[in-house]
Amino acid sequence: MKKKNLLVLGLASLLSLVSCGGGDDDTVVDQYLPVVDPSYQVEFEFWHCLGHEKTKNLEIIANNFNSKYAGKYHVTLVHPAGDYASLHDVVKQKIAANEIPALTMGYPDSFSEYITEDISNSFLLRIDNFIKDANFGFPTSQLADFVPGYLAEGNQYQFTGFWSMPMYKSTEVMYYNYSYFMGCNPCNANKFAANAEFLAKYNKVVGRTLEGDLTLDDDLQDLKAWLVEHDGYVYEVPEKWDEAVALGRQMISDRYVEGVTAEFYPFGYDSDSNLLISQMAQLNIPYTVNNEAALEDPTAHIQFNNSAAQWLVNDIVSLLDQKILITKNSLGGSIYTNTYFNEGKCAFTVGSTGGSSYNISSNFAVKLAKVPYRGTTPKYIQQGPSICFFDKGDVFVHKGAWLFYKEMSDSVANANFALENSYDPIRFSSYDTKEYKEWISHKGQGLKYDIPAMTAELRNQNVYMTSPVFVGSSTCREEIGNIISYIYGSKMDTATAFGQAYDNCVIAVK
Repeated sequence: MKKKNLLVLGLASLLSLVSCGGGDDDTVVDQYLPVVDPSYQVEFEFWHCLGHEKTKNLEIIANNFNSKYAGKYHVTLVHPAGDYASLHDVVKQKIAANEIPALTMGYPDSFSEYITEDISNSFLLRIDNFIKDANFGFPTSQLADFVPGYLAEGNQYQFTGFWSMPMYKSTEVMYYNYSYFMGCNPCNANKFAANAEFLAKYNKVVGRTLEGDLTLDDDLQDLKAWLVEHDGYVYEVPEKWDEAVALGRQMISDRYVEGVTAEFYPFGYDSDSNLLISQMAQLNIPYTVNNEAALEDPTAHIQFNNSAAQWLVNDIVSLLDQKILITKNSLGGSIYTNTYFNEGKCAFTVGSTGGSSYNISSNFAVKLAKVPYRGTTPKYIQQGPSICFFDKGDVFVHKGAWLFYKEMSDSVANANFALENSYDPIRFSSYDTKEYKEWISHKGQGLKYDIPAMTAELRNQNVYMTSPVFVGSSTCREEIGNIISYIYGSKMDTATAFGQAYDNCVIAVK
């Protein structure tokens, strides 16, 4: 049955249309929300990949929704997988069996595959009409309440219009061993091993963390002041990439001078892909694009196989060879650099704000800083899940799914939901809620409280960036990071590694 645009239809007309399925040759991606509600309770599912410890507020949102729309709409939270990649795999499998949910969380790279290369076969709905709906959409004033960068991500797909809405967002930050920087490090322990005054100050801070310890910072400041006076080893947090590299070299040199031989790599970066994609953007090096040429020839999406990008990778590889820098892929791909960081083998590392719990050490104090950037313009990867809406062939299911998203994006609900998981809310008004203000009032008492203060500064500076989304863009993201694996694991030269990555991307986009 061919779908139709549905703007103002009576109940009888609507009931005749609810049996249409998604993904067939007659897909109409631009549908409308019915004005009326069903005379029965419509059941639909929201699929997610959040662990039990991260769903407290999601369950509150769902319970409030089900109570508010009792007898009309009812959402069931379904947890088919424990991570984004696995959730994507499950969705693809269920699409083949025509068992898709009404809406799911995930990343735009995954959503682009649900749209497909042919818009007439899309399994997703384009939601511009939902957003603009006079009765159930977001009026201009409410739409302006969304953080622009978070909202804009929803229309960066291979086809025009909005295909997703933000759920909550994160970015990358630099986690650094604050104790080490302030002087609680093995260089000073060796240099002043016989100094009783130093040992008293050192032993007072060693092994302590900032997670709820309100006096540690003062004690570390006291240690640093003593070391500055006695020519000890203390360090400043780098702001730019060259400064971070220079600091890494200095730390290695200082350890050599003081006879510290334990395994150590100053600078870690968890995501090889994010490292290269962000630095390519900072240096205006082409990565991927969405344009008219790419609609005709999908391989035109892929732009990273160029001399400037190869120069950048060679520079990164040089730092890896000198053991100034480590990345996940340079370590073999199975170990994140936060493992080295937590073990004291790394002084500062870059990772997601959403993964802050993996960068909390039980042995030293951790603080946050912006990711050191190249060039003159800071740009930071925007991360965090979005929500897409599947064509279920039932306008009431579509309406219920959309109303559930509105419940999820409520200012207070979204603030609680995001903060619970160390993410940022998606609306400006969330940052004015008492719940958000209460949370950040605990700044200095743990990373989960410090992160919102850091991300607020980045958000206000409008320095977040996203990459174009298209069928195969997830492979491009994976392959740009795999170049390091090809060089280290497969022992390829740089040009061959780029060629391998490019060829894999060509297969994915065709």
